[in-house]
Amino acid sequence: MSSVIIAVSALTGCGEAWNQYLEDIGVKNPDEYEEGVISSHEQSYVVSEDIPADSVAVTYEVDNEDAAAMAETASGMNDGAVLSQDRERDEDVGHADSSFMSSYRKLKDSDTDEKLKAAREEIGITEANLESVKRQQEGNYAYERLTDSGKTLYAELLLIMQGMGKDILVSTTSDDAIELVFDYVMTDHPEIFYVDGYQYTNYTLDNVITKITFTGNYLYDKDEVDRRQQLINESVNACLAGAPSSTDDYYAIKYVYDYIINNTEYDVDAGDNQNICSVFIDGRSVCNGYSKAAQLILNKLGIPCTLVTGTVTTKNSTGVRHAWNLVLCNDAYYYMDVTWGDASYQTSSGESADSTKFPSVNYDYLNVSTQEISRNHQISDLIYMPTCNSMKDNYYVREDEYFTYAEPALVRDLFERRYADGSENVTIKCASDAVYDALFQMLITERGVFDYLHDETGTVSYTTFADTKTMIFWL
Repeated sequence: MSSVIIAVSALTGCGEAWNQYLEDIGVKNPDEYEEGVISSHEQSYVVSEDIPADSVAVTYEVDNEDAAAMAETASGMNDGAVLSQDRERDEDVGHADSSFMSSYRKLKDSDTDEKLKAAREEIGITEANLESVKRQQEGNYAYERLTDSGKTLYAELLLIMQGMGKDILVSTTSDDAIELVFDYVMTDHPEIFYVDGYQYTNYTLDNVITKITFTGNYLYDKDEVDRRQQLINESVNACLAGAPSSTDDYYAIKYVYDYIINNTEYDVDAGDNQNICSVFIDGRSVCNGYSKAAQLILNKLGIPCTLVTGTVTTKNSTGVRHAWNLVLCNDAYYYMDVTWGDASYQTSSGESADSTKFPSVNYDYLNVSTQEISRNHQISDLIYMPTCNSMKDNYYVREDEYFTYAEPALVRDLFERRYADGSENVTIKCASDAVYDALFQMLITERGVFDYLHDETGTVSYTTFADTKTMIFWL
């Protein structure tokens, strides 16, 4: 009997108990399965565990790819450590689920007994409704990377989880297809906060899987889901009420970045930290909560945003699993890491014990390129991600804090603007190591920064980030 254990124990069963189970749900006459095996599996869906990736305990008893068990940590103060990444894929080639084509099957009434058919219809899985749901999913980032058959399975899993269905027959005989498409549904739908994994049951005859039924791992009952949804709606509506009305996507993205950071504390012990409840109800979360909250709000504002998973290099460790976002700003893709933008991460995670070393909001990870994010983030291959080359809507470019050469007049202009708007600091972002070195020499080594200060005390506090080529002077 095949089984799989991924972060949780597998559930298996056989013999007379399973014959009775088959008879009870009306799958088929148990006598016709005398030579077969029916096995049930459970799989967790976890994005951050705050432990190094190589220490995640994963045991396979069938050929199965790693689940999305993402541990988290992060750092905006990395001493130049870079996790390099070679990403030459400029185009999305093929479909993510093309290898599963032979396992997809169009379910016909003649293939499905009445009880399984009734269960599908009760949850809303009819041919007409599936087509309607598929049309509604058009434009969702992960959904668009599936074949048409994969999109049908996607719609089935979505309907099952939305209806909190159990033991619902799906249109594939591949548990690997279920794993991939489940991950894609969760990537597109941060509002499914009440599911943390899934169970599936394989019906096997002569060692061949003939049917699979799917059940979501539901964290709460329907009443609790409704209660939490009401609280989430109130929090989300409060955020949306203050969103800028500009047609320039940059302002909405910056607003959401700031809002989540200012209303959330990084806390590895926060409850529900793998879903949006931690942000919108409790105000305490880790990377997956931050990223899914940003995704939810930006999508409601009409700005495409999706979840990105991978590993990061921090001051304290390497190869640590993490989640952030891909966002479409004014028709160009950028990466955004709200968690690393929150200063509370630095002290809570142990990356820094001194809160005066960085501003409350760190903009090093707002609308950055693939080259920039790859200095300390490595993107997983769970889903194709584009190469982001644009710098047009990078925070520092938009705020005129981006220096392509060491020009004293531009430095003076920046200091004067920050004094005028009452800022607590002046932040300088350098386009290259050469520019960073030149400005470091001019402003710090040669003490030229005092030429731009209004304060005549003769002292100034500053913080430098060599890996992101950023320097901060405190006013």
